[in-house]
Amino acid sequence: QLQVGETLENRLKIERVLAVKVQIFGTSCINLKLFQQAYLNKGVVEKYLTAEESKLVLSVFAELYQLAPGEEGDKAAQLAFDDPRGWVLKPSREGGGNNIWEEEMLEKLTQLHDSEEREAFVLMQRLNPPHVPNRVVRCGPNERAKLSEVFDTTAELGLFCVYVSDSQRKVLVNEVAGPLMRTKPAANNEGGIAIGIGVMDSVVFAD
Repeated sequence: QLQVGETLENRLKIERVLAVKVQIFGTSCINLKLFQQAYLNKGVVEKYLTAEESKLVLSVFAELYQLAPGEEGDKAAQLAFDDPRGWVLKPSREGGGNNIWEEEMLEKLTQLHDSEEREAFVLMQRLNPPHVPNRVVRCGPNERAKLSEVFDTTAELGLFCVYVSDSQRKVLVNEVAGPLMRTKPAANNEGGIAIGIGVMDSVVFAD
């Protein structure tokens, strides 16, 4: 793991060159949970969407709280102690395998009490998607792909999007390119594709 200062310095060097960046630093930040939480602050979503659009988008947002030391952070942390199965502790990282659940979450929050390190985490409402019988195709290193037996899965539906802007931040392309479905065993809390638990799936939309 690189230290934060070194990571940012390297990223700044990349941003300064003329090559096309995929993705630029600004859009990379959107993946961080602390940035996602900021969209729940009053007036942020409304700044970019109409009132009707904002209401629709906010209706499907999960609850997400910052945990910076202080009264507000303590109130958020208490939610986890009141209902450990209803929340998950997330660092500002992506890729799967980083989240902290239930008893381990309570132990971590107790350990971080009054510590500035707690600021690096957010508390997110735990989602409970329906279980769906499914089969997946997997292959390990130097192995042929194998079709699994039927087992219970849960899935997360997202979107592939294309965004291109120039050096003056003029938006050249900003459009949806299609659906993204990630499926994992229902018995697993984590579902990262990069860590070998989840898989890419296909989806069929029907009326």
